[in-house]
Amino acid sequence: MSIRKLSLLVGAPVPVPAPPDVSDALERVEIETAIGERGTFRLTFDLDGRPGLPERFLLNTSDLLRVVLVLNEAGVSSVVMDGVMVVHTLAMANNSKPSLVITGEDLTMLMDQVEVVRSFAGMPLQARVTMLLSAYGVVGVVPAVIPPPIADTPAATSRIPNQDTTDYDYIRALADSIGFRFTLDPGPAPASSLAYWGPEPRADRSRPALVIDVARLSGIDALQLRFDANHRVAPEALVLDAISKSVIPIPAPNITTLARPLGDVVPPAHQRRRLRDTAKMTPLDAAGALLAVGARSAEAMSGQGSLDVEKTRVSLRAGAIVDVRGAAKPFDGLYEVSRVRHTLTPRTHTQTFDLLRAGIGAEAQP
Repeated sequence: MSIRKLSLLVGAPVPVPAPPDVSDALERVEIETAIGERGTFRLTFDLDGRPGLPERFLLNTSDLLRVVLVLNEAGVSSVVMDGVMVVHTLAMANNSKPSLVITGEDLTMLMDQVEVVRSFAGMPLQARVTMLLSAYGVVGVVPAVIPPPIADTPAATSRIPNQDTTDYDYIRALADSIGFRFTLDPGPAPASSLAYWGPEPRADRSRPALVIDVARLSGIDALQLRFDANHRVAPEALVLDAISKSVIPIPAPNITTLARPLGDVVPPAHQRRRLRDTAKMTPLDAAGALLAVGARSAEAMSGQGSLDVEKTRVSLRAGAIVDVRGAAKPFDGLYEVSRVRHTLTPRTHTQTFDLLRAGIGAEAQP
């Protein structure tokens, strides 16, 4: 597996296959994606004998050129990045060949360009998110919006939610307020992306993307697993009743309300924390905030690893599920891939990855 298995599409507004002289000059590709975060990429081109190559990308109009990167593995194509070029760097030195390095970000950057002021009278969270994301259908973004388990829909006569920031910041803030994540997943077809707004983990736990047998780490160059016993927090919140003016404690919902943990047993919290600025919230909004803090803090089991894609025949994606076996009983079981970093050269394709889950031990089989 190598960079020669990668197809490069570039253009504005529609990306098209790059000509052979451009593809042949590509000598290194780095891609980073993570759940709940913006994806980034870095393309390094060899300019030796190709002095006109920068002109292919840096136009007089300074358009944000669309970039689509497609991996062709074992007869199967998968889109690993759909974004725009941002920074063009021409690098020259006495003892090395000149190069052009282009860095860019996924299409959520287009959602983060203009600050907007608008109101959402009587609209639940999922309706607001769907409405905002629908505006980006022109660039192939398809919304996948999950209704939250706990959320309030304010009556237009009592409170009207307002947006006073970019679409991206607002969508992410709504997700953070209830323990959801917002991620733009490239594909499945070139020039299309799935805008996922919902709980994690979301992949099919019955079909792990990769099984890691610690006794035989074939293709896995390194693996480290870690549990932080003090990571989990028991959050508390108080709201002020608008009529009686009395202070009401809100019970924290069970984290399984959001999503079933990947681990078998979720240890108790050793920290107790009072949430700030909840007095003016409705009880449902406060419960959603408690659920968000409780669920995220329960993700105390983490891991890092690296693999050779050619040997494993697996290219991990952020949000995928992996199954670790034979490590030690507390560390065995399913994990979600929270972050992936691809590095492709003419001869290699490697990945480093981060793992995350709530709970200790392998989940009991039904």
